Amino acid sequence: MPKFDGASIREVFEVLKHNQSILFSYDSKLLDLDKEVYVDRYQGLLVDYLEQLLGTQYSFKETNSHVIIRYAPQRMDISTVELDTIKNNRTRISGYVKNIRTDVPVSFATVYDRTTYQTATLTNKRGYFELDVKHPETTFTIALSKENYRDTMLVLLLPVEVAYVGKERKTGYYYASDSSKMISNTMFGRFFTSSRQRVQNLNLGGFFVYSPFQVSMTPGLSTHGLFNSQVVNKFSLNIIGGYTAGVTGTELAGAFNVNQFNMHGVQFAGLFNVVGGNVEGLQAAGISNVSLNKLSGIQLAGAWNSADTLVSGMQLTGGINLANHAAKNIQLAGVMNLTKGEVGNQFAGGINVAKKVHGVQLAVLNIADSSDYPIGVFNWIRNGSRQLSLGVDESKFVNLSLRSGGRVMYSVLAIGTYVNDYNVKYGVEAGIGAHLVHKPRFMLSTELVHRTHFDKHVRYVDPNRSSLRLIPAVNLNRYLQVYAAPSFTYAEAIDREPGTKGVIWKFWGADRKRNTFHGGGTIGLTYLF
Repeated sequence: MPKFDGASIREVFEVLKHNQSILFSYDSKLLDLDKEVYVDRYQGLLVDYLEQLLGTQYSFKETNSHVIIRYAPQRMDISTVELDTIKNNRTRISGYVKNIRTDVPVSFATVYDRTTYQTATLTNKRGYFELDVKHPETTFTIALSKENYRDTMLVLLLPVEVAYVGKERKTGYYYASDSSKMISNTMFGRFFTSSRQRVQNLNLGGFFVYSPFQVSMTPGLSTHGLFNSQVVNKFSLNIIGGYTAGVTGTELAGAFNVNQFNMHGVQFAGLFNVVGGNVEGLQAAGISNVSLNKLSGIQLAGAWNSADTLVSGMQLTGGINLANHAAKNIQLAGVMNLTKGEVGNQFAGGINVAKKVHGVQLAVLNIADSSDYPIGVFNWIRNGSRQLSLGVDESKFVNLSLRSGGRVMYSVLAIGTYVNDYNVKYGVEAGIGAHLVHKPRFMLSTELVHRTHFDKHVRYVDPNRSSLRLIPAVNLNRYLQVYAAPSFTYAEAIDREPGTKGVIWKFWGADRKRNTFHGGGTIGLTYLF
């Protein structure tokens, strides 16, 4: 590395990236990348250079793609180790963990089998631990991990002749820069897990091991013991519920599945599925599915689905779908869809909310910053169109109407009164419309609306009418336009005579005594806002 005299840490990292192909992962609050540093020319090991650059209070863990930087100013070690006699290919290893500098016991440190990853425990308040080891080899590695401490390993030579024949376990490391998207920091993590498991998650971070299968009754009662939260399984069966590192196959639960990291495959639960990482595949639950990061697949739930980013696929629920981003994908809900960012299409029985919609919004109420095709009783699109019109039609119905929606489709809501009609007094209209032509001085739209009638006492009366309108409008200025809209209407008879049947056709206006297909028109003034 060249000499740096007053350069920022960011600049040094960029040189390491481009010249040495080294990438780093770390909490954004951990390092001040604009801090000036002074380091001489260097050739040697990366770990020594990083300690020279950042200081010895940090630890550095190498993965396949990144170097993980963690804050670890403390050091620990095992002061004494005791081995029980080996019986039935099992032995018990116990000892005390202490702080190297202060000689004080280290409580709640994770101690685990670094050879086969089959057992783990936490030290008590006196720093004491016990490990029950199955099939011990002639050499055995104990690993120590605790938040703010440097990871430590101790290799023991065991006086045994029994050799454990098996495949070397595949391990990995998961790192998330946003700690709010980690299971242990969420309401779900606190509810479904014990304090001992959450402490271990802090100690071990994103370290995990692969395993073919696991079976558990509850998160604390598993074939992997306390280490189950750090194991990724191909098949996981949780009788009541389970807490694992992740799944790369199938996971089944009577009540709930909780995964620290990723789920690739299928996941079924009677109540809840909660995944701290990414989901690729199918999540199905009786109540809820939650993915704290990306979803590429399908979430199917009875009450609600939640994902940070819907990369591809869809969310289907009888209740509510939640996503921060769902660009070019589908949300289908019985009650509500909520997306803080972009979404492809939203279909709900109640409400759709999004920032930008690329496709269709279909619901009773649609809300968005940008949505060209909202279909609903009422739409509120911040960057769309809003019109307030005062008009009168051929039936002498004087009305005030609100048209609100996107650049193409919009909703119509109107209320008005009839002039000199003794049978019906008031009317309410609702419908949908579309802007066909939108020029600076001219606009052409079409609407399909339905009108419901009430008498002078505001009681519902039977005769209703439906109209298809073509609305050419001329803009007088930025805010005002006038229009004259021809229409084709089906109107039910207001004064129906007994025994009359069938529908008649008229060129203009409705027949009061017969159901009528007829032509008509509306003229009015519109305020654009």
